[in-house]
Amino acid sequence: MASLDLLERKLLKIISETDPVRLKRQRMTDHKQRETEDEQRLRIGLLLRRLDKLPEEKRQEVLNLLQWFNW
Repeated sequence: MASLDLLERKLLKIISETDPVRLKRQRMTDHKQRETEDEQRLRIGLLLRRLDKLPEEKRQEVLNLLQWFNW
C-alpha cells in the first residue's frame, strides 16, 4: 500500500499546482482501521477524473507517473 500512498501524494501535488483541490479531513481514532487499498484506488480514480482539465505538460507528467507505477 505504500506505493499507492506515494502515487496518491504525487498525483495530488501535480493536480493541485494548477487546479485547487479540496480535501476532507478525517479524524483518526485509535480504533479506526487503516484505509483499505480499495479506498485508496477510489481516491486516485477521483483525482484522475481531473486529467482532462490539466494543461498538456501536467497531463503528460501524470501519464508518465501512472506508467511508472504500472497503473
